Amino acid sequence: MIHVPCYVLTMRVEILVVFISLIAAPKICDGFVIQSQQSQLQRATAVLKGFSADSAYINDDADDDNIYDGDDEWADEHQVYWLDPEAEFDESLSLGEAIGQGQAVVCISDVASNEDCLALFSAGLQAVEKRSEPAVRGRSRFSVADPESFSNDVVLRCDEMLLEVLDYLDDEIPSIYDTLFKPSDSWLSNQPSNAQLEQLTVPPLEYVADMCYNLRDLYMQSELEWSEGEPAINIYETDGYFGAHKDHLGLTVLIPLTAPSQDFSGGGTGFWRGNRQVSENPTNPPDLVLKPPPGTALVFGGDVTHAGMPVENGYRSVFVCSFSTKTPVSLKDRLHGMQAPPQVSPNFKGTM
Repeated sequence: MIHVPCYVLTMRVEILVVFISLIAAPKICDGFVIQSQQSQLQRATAVLKGFSADSAYINDDADDDNIYDGDDEWADEHQVYWLDPEAEFDESLSLGEAIGQGQAVVCISDVASNEDCLALFSAGLQAVEKRSEPAVRGRSRFSVADPESFSNDVVLRCDEMLLEVLDYLDDEIPSIYDTLFKPSDSWLSNQPSNAQLEQLTVPPLEYVADMCYNLRDLYMQSELEWSEGEPAINIYETDGYFGAHKDHLGLTVLIPLTAPSQDFSGGGTGFWRGNRQVSENPTNPPDLVLKPPPGTALVFGGDVTHAGMPVENGYRSVFVCSFSTKTPVSLKDRLHGMQAPPQVSPNFKGTM
């Protein structure tokens, strides 16, 4: 009789679990990345062969001790979540192009400390308590630039956090600036559609390319157009959610301030593959749901349909901003960034 070691049996059971999980949707990640069906198969094969498994993989039932806290060996690496699995192997496609075409979402670890996340979340809760009107769909949205909601300390923390992300993108993924932000002959064709689902027709002024060489320069020189009321801090209460939508700007940065499993259950950000071929009212569940730990940035393009998934219990909070290169037709109330803004439009779903 042949004796089979227990660890081999465990590995084979794991492979069966992986194959069964391939038919489940959406793929959900509590603090880590499950990149694609192929990634899961590759990991299972590696385990069976005795190789080191990808430390970024974890199942959705993991306990709090397994949530990434910024101390792992890959803390300074970014992870790519491929909404289009074929794009992952397209050598002619830069990561900036893949993001712009809605084929990938990038996760950058450790862009903010636990202290900063807690401070911003606490400030958001205090802003909720001062509100006179009820939350909209269980979600309260506060512009960082609103002096009645936040102190200068909050603005400075958010400023430093966003610069951390922009500097990382400039250093590690410069194709994002080159593809989506740098004024060029291809700038218009690389932009997402606007809220009316029309392609943009007015490019940035040519001097911007001579003055700004990266995302940091655009930010520091006030050459960015922002989504209305953003940068913002969102607070989701029990049953709170943000319906499926597109941001219609070049790039979105979303940074969770609270921890899945510890501070809330449910929630996360859902993504649909298909980019422009998917409407803002999808009838199917999202193809991918991400629930990274606090201080981790999610970066994605403006044509990607996504949603804030319903929170089952507790509080989920995120810092979020969407932005593009400023053009001559950019609205004045979209140019303030984290500076004290003018009045927003009547249908703005938040506070100023």
